[in-house]
Amino acid sequence: MAIERAVYSLWSSPMEGVYVGFNSEEALIDCFKLSLHFSKQYFKEVHLVTDNKGKELIQKYGLKFDKIDTGLEEVMKGVNNSHWALGKIYACKIQDKPFIHIDTDVIWFKKPAKILLEADAAFQELEYENLGVWYETLLEDAGKNYKNKPKWFNSKSMRAYNCGIIAFNKLDILQEWWDEALNYVEYLKTSTVDYTKQVSSLIFEQFFVYHLCQHYGYKVELITNTHPKSASKGYIEEDVAKTIGYTHLISTVKRNPEIEKKVKNRVKDLNL
Repeated sequence: MAIERAVYSLWSSPMEGVYVGFNSEEALIDCFKLSLHFSKQYFKEVHLVTDNKGKELIQKYGLKFDKIDTGLEEVMKGVNNSHWALGKIYACKIQDKPFIHIDTDVIWFKKPAKILLEADAAFQELEYENLGVWYETLLEDAGKNYKNKPKWFNSKSMRAYNCGIIAFNKLDILQEWWDEALNYVEYLKTSTVDYTKQVSSLIFEQFFVYHLCQHYGYKVELITNTHPKSASKGYIEEDVAKTIGYTHLISTVKRNPEIEKKVKNRVKDLNL
């Protein structure tokens, strides 16, 4: 059966961070409104997992959800902002039925392909080219010094899933993903690597979930598998993105004034 629940997460603390932040609160809300508008057309229920400040923010701007969970208020206490994806994993692990987690900077202009919504798990794409820039330092450190790493943690395998979307029909591994992410974050406190200057989320989010899915034999589908051109290249080009109706304003792209303007104009056109 295809997934019928969409989930968003919003940990308010790192909203203005280098990798996850928008230029302004208004820009964040514009993109969120647009993403939410389309998700409501495709899914029977749309949930938000956030903290108290995040709840106040979306209520201020009138964003409506079928359910709002403020569990991140307690869960994320004392967590360094550099671990910005941790709240997303929590949002996934508390789900009690199949779901698709959609980042606030992801917009589905068309309904996700059926193959994605019926797979054991689904993600945006496989990241494996030029990962050394972002992954190498932390993986080398973990390979040498992280004594309590799980058996599926292969620091020599630089494979990871881009988690612009995270879809799960099989929920079995989500608790383990959360537990091991917490263990790794705790380990980084004792590491000689300055994790605040690295992108730790890429390890405990994207790297971890790839190796978990592989270890447990999950049938994984990727957005790139839904179009021949993307399948052959392994990433989503602009013309393909238009064809499948998918946009991910990844990293600092969302800070581009022209992109911000396009989002704002679309929000106005739809009277959101």
